[in-house]
Amino acid sequence: MKWYGVVSILPSLFWPACAIFADDAFHIDFHHALIGSPQPHTTFFHKPHSNTNASLLYTLSDKAVLGAVNPKDGSALWRQPLAGQPIDNASSLYLIAGERDGQLISGYDRTVACWDALDGRLVWDHTLPPGTVIGGLQAIPLQGSVADGVPQDFVVLAVSTDSQTHTSISRIAGDGGGQRWQHVDSSTAHGSSASITTSAQHVYYITTSHGLLTSSKAKVITLDSATGHEVSQTGVAVDTEPLAPGGQYVADACSGSPFLISAEKPFKTVKFSLLSHPKGSSLTLDDKGEEIEDVTIHAACHQSTATHFLLHIKGKTRQWAEVFHVNPKSGDVTKVYSLPATEEQSVFSASSYEGSAFFIRSTESEVLLYSSESHGQLGRWRKTNFKTSPGSFHSHATAEVVSRGKANYAVRVAEFSNSGDWSLIRNGELQWSRPEMLAYANIAAWDENGALDALAEELDLESSVNPWTAYLHRLKRHIHDLASLPEYLRNLPDTILKSTPDADVITRQNLVGTKVVIVATTRKEVIALDATTPGVLRWQSDLSSYIPEGTEIKSITVSGGRVSVYLSKGSLLVLNANNGSLIENKPGTIAISHLIQIPGSPAPAVIKVGYDGVPRLAEDVVPGTVSEGNSVVTISPDGKAIGWTVGRNVEKTWTLNPQDGMKIVRAVARAEHDPVASIGRVLGNRSVLYKYLSPNVALLLATSQSGALTVYLIDAVTGAILHTATHRGVLYSDIPAVISENWYAYTFTVRDPLTSGLSNQLVISELYESSAPNDRGLLAARTNYSVFSVDGAAAKPYVISQSYTVGEPISHLTVSQTAQGITSRQLLATLPNSNAIVGIPREILDPRRPVERDPNATEREEGLSRYMPILEFDPKYYLTHSREVLGIKEVLSSPTLLESTSRVFAFGHDIFGTTITPSLAFDVLGKGFNRVQLVLTVVALFAGVGALRPLVRKKTVDGRWR
Repeated sequence: MKWYGVVSILPSLFWPACAIFADDAFHIDFHHALIGSPQPHTTFFHKPHSNTNASLLYTLSDKAVLGAVNPKDGSALWRQPLAGQPIDNASSLYLIAGERDGQLISGYDRTVACWDALDGRLVWDHTLPPGTVIGGLQAIPLQGSVADGVPQDFVVLAVSTDSQTHTSISRIAGDGGGQRWQHVDSSTAHGSSASITTSAQHVYYITTSHGLLTSSKAKVITLDSATGHEVSQTGVAVDTEPLAPGGQYVADACSGSPFLISAEKPFKTVKFSLLSHPKGSSLTLDDKGEEIEDVTIHAACHQSTATHFLLHIKGKTRQWAEVFHVNPKSGDVTKVYSLPATEEQSVFSASSYEGSAFFIRSTESEVLLYSSESHGQLGRWRKTNFKTSPGSFHSHATAEVVSRGKANYAVRVAEFSNSGDWSLIRNGELQWSRPEMLAYANIAAWDENGALDALAEELDLESSVNPWTAYLHRLKRHIHDLASLPEYLRNLPDTILKSTPDADVITRQNLVGTKVVIVATTRKEVIALDATTPGVLRWQSDLSSYIPEGTEIKSITVSGGRVSVYLSKGSLLVLNANNGSLIENKPGTIAISHLIQIPGSPAPAVIKVGYDGVPRLAEDVVPGTVSEGNSVVTISPDGKAIGWTVGRNVEKTWTLNPQDGMKIVRAVARAEHDPVASIGRVLGNRSVLYKYLSPNVALLLATSQSGALTVYLIDAVTGAILHTATHRGVLYSDIPAVISENWYAYTFTVRDPLTSGLSNQLVISELYESSAPNDRGLLAARTNYSVFSVDGAAAKPYVISQSYTVGEPISHLTVSQTAQGITSRQLLATLPNSNAIVGIPREILDPRRPVERDPNATEREEGLSRYMPILEFDPKYYLTHSREVLGIKEVLSSPTLLESTSRVFAFGHDIFGTTITPSLAFDVLGKGFNRVQLVLTVVALFAGVGALRPLVRKKTVDGRWR
């Protein structure tokens, strides 16, 4: 029976193991794993493996991010940024799926890559020669009975980008074996449009030349798919407007009978030509009595599906569709039926199932399913639980049809709207919605007030009226509160004994306060996110109609329930911070490069810094009174730092010229909220090192083409240089830097001149008034001094610096913030290679750590450890835990109602938010607090006191008798 005892012990070992790894991850943070706007020609449902019936939703977005989405809940299963990091306005994007090999083939720029459709693992890649870019990517259809898992070959079109190279077509082996054959086209002029498509035996190469005399013909070169030899060359009549997806002339490219289709405005007729047949056709469209504005084509993509296609026709007020059948043998095309015109916005999509083609129509209110054979409806579902933003409409959709019986079908439609929502509808019911518009966030600001408290509003109202009116108002409010008392008492037991899904959220809001972030995107939208709850969208405002083309959003400020959006041309848009509605639109005359807020009355004053580096009062849009004595540092276009005194007027006070060959590229100042809890640092022997604290210090970064980096610590009032540091062999890039309290840090990548190896350096420096403890330096005996005086100018800080080598580059630095500054700070660093954010404790980066020796007793009492030149990031530092956050541009930190807690918000491509406690949660009970044990202990104490009381009384009485 010894084994029985061993087995009985095993369950007890499970709980300590869970306790080791359990933390607050995924409870106090949120993450929007975004992909970007899905493209119509690179989005589809596909089975990741031939032996499964479940499909995944794949897309390649306009940010060059390839991803797989679970259709059940909308979660991103895996993502791959094809450019290393998400980029804006990517072009030359292609994505196709293998038939039965479980692979995806992507094309971007010069790289063709093969990915495992199940887990996103890279299988192989192929790079085109320099001077070319991918202009088309198609699969070679499998012929005959081919076993599952056999790789499928692909054809790639390499379009020349300069006059020194030629366009070529290559067949790439699906097993990663490289190029099988190549056909070079040296006859087509540089700049001509080109595309490719395939059939079972041939590869078709189509080119069209630009110009008035050459735009009516397309040259079609037919190649043998096995050898690449040219079979024939013909000319096909085309119109100026290609109708196929991606702006191509070739439609139905993944079927057995590809064809060319084009039109000319006003879309009275459509030209059609089957590539395997020389005969061309002209299709006349029914205009329904109104002008046609646009025509798009939809066709099912499968080799075994008949060549049927649908033309989606958009008129001025209505939309309708016409369905056509193609005879591959004769090349004839016949109109089969029309779908009725509706005033609702419609999107169409095509799908195939077991050799049959289906067309799906999704309107604002319903989803309809049609067969490509006849006009009868196979299914119709009303949309439920579907909410859209005002003025938004769906721009395109992808659908999947599955038969559930003889006449029963299930339809899943993935719709993308112009507001940036990517939603999936199953049989009319909304399953999920992804806020892909957040992938374009580039500016963010905290709304410290958050949502207005109803009780606070009532109390403010009562304080602004006469006492009698306030008393009546309060009496009515109390009576209204008493009306809800019975329901409150009835639900009180459930509130105490049962946990609701919103209980944790409400408790967190009560502890840390409500935090709202206002985000601006490159799509010219402003969005409000609740950073306390899991990143819930509060409102979304589309400002594209108010922002002209070529104008950008430069800055956002939030104050007094108003969101001020400053544009690059100088204009100002003011929104309501509660609902996003536009309050006013003020045209401006001063163009801005960036914005600065300084103290003013009755609100902070706004300073516009132009592209010439000159600050100007924003009196054209925000009139106000500026407080005197403000100092501003700007950078001129020629790389000089200029100091300004800003008050009622703007005056230049000093200019700093860097060394020859260097240009100042960045200026860094202390955060607006940067409280200091202690003016000195207590050492182990109880002496004090006094911190050099000045609100006027700034950091200037100067670089040169030779790879030199010089860091200036200056006084922003006088322009005096307080400290400098120079580094050689620095790679030219953005240098992240931050300054806080009495220290500053910056990071860069340096190349070793001997080994050419790269290393990433993190430098931190601390500022003290003197090198000796208990010494205030030159100004120790002075109560007042001026930086313009002789003694004030000579009082430079004592600087201690240390450098650490980190394992990967850092793209952004910021510092955690708390209300009073008592909590230890963390240096928040963004790691783009790991797609992570780390919070490095400030104590780890202490530059006073002893070098090449162990700390003595006094230093150990301070918490100092031996200096190690290599800084390894402990897994506990990773704020993102196991999540991968892509393309983070900036990290914001904000204090909460708890001094121990700081709220962190990161944005860029992904959105991430969390709560950190750098000094642990010393002012709040943790999750490990045993409330039941506390109650039982109190009850036991009461019981013990009650039991011992008679004994003590008896003992006291007996003692008195004695």
